[in-house]
Amino acid sequence: MSEDLLKTVRDLIASGKGDIKRLRDIMNIIKQGNPVYLSDYRYIQSLTSEDFEKQQVEDKDGSFVAKQKPKQTKSDESLNLLRIRLAEGQITVDEFRELKEALTED
Repeated sequence: MSEDLLKTVRDLIASGKGDIKRLRDIMNIIKQGNPVYLSDYRYIQSLTSEDFEKQQVEDKDGSFVAKQKPKQTKSDESLNLLRIRLAEGQITVDEFRELKEALTED
């Protein structure tokens, strides 16, 4: 479960949703092997349930169906990876800005 939760937190950070500082703290707690507070778990759930609700579309007969996510471009994937690396402390803010600028120049 902790690996799934860690992936979810990383995805939230990459997408820019929620309080990045709080999500980083939660990520560090998970990495250290400590239990996540119930309030933090509910916070993550609330952020992910918002995504799920936004992905639902009402069909002609009134039932809800999941809509397809648009495919990410290579630059979007690269930018998300940069956000994750920044959140994990693997790169500095200045390095992030430089790399982001290089990605968005094209």
